[in-house]
Amino acid sequence: MLALACAALLAGCKKDAQVDSVLTEFDTFTKEMVAKIDSAPNPSAGVDAAQQFLDSRKADLQAKLGTLKGLRGYEVSDETKKKMMESMTQNVMSVGKLKIKYMGMAMRDPALNAKLDKLNTDYQSLLKSMGE
Repeated sequence: MLALACAALLAGCKKDAQVDSVLTEFDTFTKEMVAKIDSAPNPSAGVDAAQQFLDSRKADLQAKLGTLKGLRGYEVSDETKKKMMESMTQNVMSVGKLKIKYMGMAMRDPALNAKLDKLNTDYQSLLKSMGE
């Protein structure tokens, strides 16, 4: 019985490392995507670059995030669960804030507004791969 409990704890540690790896990659991806917009000569060109970046990495990220959906609650520590929720929330907020940041421009430029909406929708669809 004790050996089984130890094995379960060790398995949890292994899953924690897997979750940490996926979260780190997703965090880096999100920061790079947002930076493409913030560093562009104009927001519209930046959103185009960010959308292209998302499209080029979407399948790989969906697969990696999809690996998290099969995890059982006992396979990861409470600390890792909390970290995962905080990371996903922070990432979604950083992409969502783009709409607020560029609201004035987007109100005057319907094409930019549509691009920001599409980027946000496509980004959020990545997270659905964790829940489906």
